[in-house]
Amino acid sequence: MSTPAAVLKRRLRDLEARAAELHERIAVLQREAVQVEEQVTRWRIGGEIFEEVEQELREGRAGDRGGEADGASGVPSAAGSGEAAESVGDAPGAESGSRYVPQWSPGADPARLPGLYAEIVAFVSGADRPVRVPDVVRALFGEGAGRSRQEGVRAQLKRLVERCWLASGDGRSFTGVSR
Repeated sequence: MSTPAAVLKRRLRDLEARAAELHERIAVLQREAVQVEEQVTRWRIGGEIFEEVEQELREGRAGDRGGEADGASGVPSAAGSGEAAESVGDAPGAESGSRYVPQWSPGADPARLPGLYAEIVAFVSGADRPVRVPDVVRALFGEGAGRSRQEGVRAQLKRLVERCWLASGDGRSFTGVSR
């Protein structure tokens, strides 16, 4: 028969072992979360670059940069890419050469946002009522725009809300921000 002290020691060892196991699982999950967050960042950047190229193709200016590549990489140089490569509105945290949507700051010019972002902000801010994704898509691309186009614009609208360029109370309708 076990003594109460032996039972307590055994339970304590079991609990300590369980706590150590849980701490190890937490560490593994934290490492995995960091890896997934890095992938999310890469995919977001890739999506933004894709949107920029798509916009350039729509505007017929993709070939304008042909002779301005950096070395053999074929990557357009920041110096030759015009306003899109400058920091937008000199927002805090936006480095020179940044092509990402910066956080809104006083004095930031929405016309200098990259890709479709400037057009989206102009349309939504100029609307006399809250607009939904299909309204923005119709205004920018016409009636024939497909579902994938809507999902892309929805992501852009949400990014603009996150960065305080637009407002949304429910995530479905969007308005300009009165400043």
